[in-house]
Order: sequence, then structure tokens, then C-alpha cells
Amino acid sequence: MSLTAALQASQTWRPSSKPIPRRSALAGPVAARAAAAAPGEAPEQARPRPASRRVLLSGAAALLAAAAAAPAAQAVPVPPAPATGDCPECIGEVNETLNACTLDSVSCTSTLNDDEGHFAAPWQFDGDRDAAVARLLEVVTGGNYELGLIESFGGIKQTDAAVYIAKGVLAVATGGDMPEQPKRQRKSAAQFVPFDGEVIERRTTAGGAEYIRVVLGTKGGAATDVEDPSAVIDAEFLFLSGDNLVNIRASSRAEPEGRLGSGGQLALSLREGFVIDRNVARREMERLRTALNWELAPVIADFSPAFNAEAPTIFDKVFDPWNRRNQFQPSGVAYPAEGGK
Repeated sequence: MSLTAALQASQTWRPSSKPIPRRSALAGPVAARAAAAAPGEAPEQARPRPASRRVLLSGAAALLAAAAAAPAAQAVPVPPAPATGDCPECIGEVNETLNACTLDSVSCTSTLNDDEGHFAAPWQFDGDRDAAVARLLEVVTGGNYELGLIESFGGIKQTDAAVYIAKGVLAVATGGDMPEQPKRQRKSAAQFVPFDGEVIERRTTAGGAEYIRVVLGTKGGAATDVEDPSAVIDAEFLFLSGDNLVNIRASSRAEPEGRLGSGGQLALSLREGFVIDRNVARREMERLRTALNWELAPVIADFSPAFNAEAPTIFDKVFDPWNRRNQFQPSGVAYPAEGGK
């Protein structure tokens, strides 16, 4: 394992778990060395190494120890598919709708959730529904698609975003001018990554909607072992009858480890600032939507500061920590426990 991976192994974020009602996250200093003195001569003065050098040596030793202790990624069997039906963890279409994600599911997203961690807005396409279904099936099973923006902060490099935020905070604190916004960047041809979906089910519902279920992360069904079981995702799409909207739900078959580069990814939240995003399924669905060049349907969400004046931003929390808005709790976070307790 590389030293970078060893550093990442220590960066794990563990969110709290909450219930949700169903269908409706060289130890020690370097000693100074004295040279042996010849008879009759004064011993040479010991010269301790600079503190910075000692720190580097200690840090290098700690990294080597962490690298030796961290297990290398090993292939494991593809996790079994979840149950189908109307249970809390089930997948599948029931009564013209899809299931929601439980709040303790780290890697899951659904248009039926109303909490910030799992909610996904419906997708919107232009033109004929049959053509849209055909395009989805083409792209999700490995077809070509037009490359869009890089997949971080809406097409902005993480380093550029971090510098912009730091300069913006400094400008607000000192009364200076706001920095120039960083430019978005598009992917290069070398960054093309085809999807490897396998179509498991496709049917028309009693109400005329088109239901499609695809499994991603198994190389089109050819893989029997995978290194990252959280990358095996059951994705569901419900094309509504007489409309250009698509409801979606996607969930990983195993929870991600959450380290940077191993299920976790640095993300920017308007309410929380920089966070470690562990929702692998939601990121993969956003990558697919971008590849299809479809839009998000406009949805007013109470947890979003863009639609709710009571929802605080990260700047409210930093510069006005005693503001009552900081106590705001969006819906979908604190559901009552079973038994009314």
C-alpha cells in the first residue's frame, strides 16, 4: 500500500444512524550521537538533529507502520441482490412508485426520500419517452456518451474551490474584494469511463409507467468477484406515464468503507462546508444523469438554503454562531422511534 493510501486509511467519517418510516453518513525522538573520544581528548559534542528533521522521521515511521498494518484490497464475491417487494430494504416497483432509503443506509439515493443525505430530484428528459428509455439502456450498458464537466464541485477542481472559499472567507472577514470565481473544466477524452450496467428487469406497469432495473459494478454481469462491494449498485428507473419525468432509486449492496479514495470523496455542502461524501450510489447516479445530458426537475426542498430562508448556510454557522437559524432541523431527519418513544 502507498503512503498516500495509508494517510487516507485514517480519514473515516461515521455518521449517526436514524430510523425512517417506510414506503408512502520510529516512535520516540532521535537520540543525539557522540563520537568515541581518543585517550586524552575531549569527547566531541553531541549534535541533536533539528526538530523539523525529527518530526519528518517520526512521521515517515508512522506512515510505514500504518501502511504495514492496513490490509490490501482483496477481491470478494459479488454481494447477493436485495429482496424484491414491499419491505423496508426491498427494491422494485410497487403501486407505481419506488422505495425510499432508510436513514441508516449510507450509500443510497431515492426520489422518495425527503432528507438531504438521500434525496434525489427526479430526472427530466426532452422528447419521446421510448427514445429516452432506449438512450438510457444504451449508455448504462456501455454505450458512448458526450463527456461533460469534471466530477467535482460542479466542474470545478477541488483545489480551485478550496482556494476560492478560503479567499472569500478572508475577504468577508477583512472587508476586501471577493475573489474571481473559478472556471469550470470539462473532461478530456482520456477520462471517458463507460458504464458497465446489466439490465435485470424491464416491464410496463399497470398504470403505464416503464420500470427498469440495472445492476452496475459487475462488468455487465461478467464479474463474480469485486474489490469494492459498495460499487455494486442496484439502480431503478421509473419513467412516468404521459410525462417526461424519471423517478430513480439506487443503493449499494454493501456499505462503503468511507476512506478518501475508497468509497469516500471530498464534497462541498452549502450547509456543512467540506464533508466526506460516502454515498457512492448517489454519485454514480449523478454521473449517469450527466452522461445522458438530462436535467434535474425543479424541487423545493426544505433543507436547502436556496429555497428555505430558515435553513442556515455554512457562513451563517461560522460568522453568526448564535443565530436561531443554526438550530434548524429539516424534515426527514428526526422521525419518531417505534412505539412513540
